[in-house]
Amino acid sequence: MTVRQRFLTRLTSLYSGALALALVQAFAQGNALAQETAGNAALWSALAEGGKVMLIRHAQSEEATPEVALTLDEDGDCSREQNLSAEGRAQAKALGERLRQQGVEVDTVLSSELCRARQTAELAFGEAEPWNALNHPRVLPADEATWLIEDVRERITDFSGSANLVLITHRETINNLSFELTEPAEIVVLEPNETDGFAVLGQLLPMTSDG
Repeated sequence: MTVRQRFLTRLTSLYSGALALALVQAFAQGNALAQETAGNAALWSALAEGGKVMLIRHAQSEEATPEVALTLDEDGDCSREQNLSAEGRAQAKALGERLRQQGVEVDTVLSSELCRARQTAELAFGEAEPWNALNHPRVLPADEATWLIEDVRERITDFSGSANLVLITHRETINNLSFELTEPAEIVVLEPNETDGFAVLGQLLPMTSDG
């Protein structure tokens, strides 16, 4: 029996009913929070070292019909597309500020051509290079979607440098590449390697303007 198991067993024998349950839950939540904090610190340290790839889901967007959400205007007119909400704009700004506070250097920023992704990139990093391979899969030409995703995978695998590569894209693209589910403005941290192409180091939850 582990030290933690002995502690919980003794605690349960000393307290009964709702009080014991509340104490056990508080202990478990505190332990989980400590583990999450330690995990985040390790990810920030890895990014500060450089040579990583950040897959970032665009920030929170406004409500829109499926048709508008999957519209890519040929002229780049964002009035015809889904845009970031006020919350999303705050998320994007906070994301850029947090990366700077953590001393994370950026090599190149590539973004989906959709307005909500471009807006996230511009608010967080100032500028970005649009790349159609990062577009929502349902916006990509059906006969090109598979090899365009492979282009992204290859770009991740081949990346090296003292700074980090940023790819701002969509939930479905991130899931296709990393098998991770993400929230708006969430970062999936990848480390390129010669064995599997890249490894998923973990995820950093979205930041807000107040912390």
